[in-house]
Amino acid sequence: MQKGISAVIITLNEEANIANAILSVKSWTSEIIVVDMCSDDRTQEIALSLGAVVFEYPRVAAFDGARVLGVEKASCDWILLLDADELYTRKLSLQLTELMNQGDYDAIAVPRLNYFNGAPMLHSGFGPAGETYVRLYRVGSVHLNATLHAFMTHAPGIRIKYLEFDPQATFVHFNYKSSSQFVAKLNKYTGLTALQRKDSRAYADRSLFVVPLVEFLNRYLRKGGYMDGWRGFYYSFMMAAYRMTQNVKIKEIQTGCDEEGATVVYRDIAASILREYGYTSSAGTQ
Repeated sequence: MQKGISAVIITLNEEANIANAILSVKSWTSEIIVVDMCSDDRTQEIALSLGAVVFEYPRVAAFDGARVLGVEKASCDWILLLDADELYTRKLSLQLTELMNQGDYDAIAVPRLNYFNGAPMLHSGFGPAGETYVRLYRVGSVHLNATLHAFMTHAPGIRIKYLEFDPQATFVHFNYKSSSQFVAKLNKYTGLTALQRKDSRAYADRSLFVVPLVEFLNRYLRKGGYMDGWRGFYYSFMMAAYRMTQNVKIKEIQTGCDEEGATVVYRDIAASILREYGYTSSAGTQ
């Protein structure tokens, strides 16, 4: 394994973002690995033109498996993680490489600056204080898996340097561009987490009310969402909706009343009504 940094990026139809992500790390990493989930656009073409090595991964909902593949393909002794809609500032790159070369740490955790509906979020539990992640680490110091939003575990005794937020030395995340995109991702991710947690007994009926309420109050009041203006209110409200939707989907699976179960119930009801007219099935055949 050679000395240096392998940057790992996972993509799916990211032609609008991938060049920015690559160019923000190209000058200070040894290799850039893009794991693409069968994009329909020019993502792979752009990545290759900028010197990245591209691997394909099946287009599956649990996308963290693609990141695991990228790390397995890396040839350097340090790994840098980023998404296609993220960029590392120049000042942060200098800070990271200096800390890496000092040899005092195995991993570096960096505050992320999220943009939401066109503006930076500084509070609401979505600001840098609540969005600090290990993004640069020595191979072997962390373990990656394919579990959504819980893909990283730290090795025992890992030495982590936690950086303070600096607007000039951060990694920027161009997150949700619109409420429509937010709702679409909410639906996607709540379905995935519901499948992962469907066997949990922690989701009682009270979870449908108490958990979303606590989520909203925590983000909007305790974590200062009100200071992010209308975006802070909307984000806090929608994260409460996220919790409720996730828990409803878990209840649907546990009670057999998900989409598949409801289809069977509705079919039987329709058949019962149509039998009153002399039909033998809901398809209208006699």
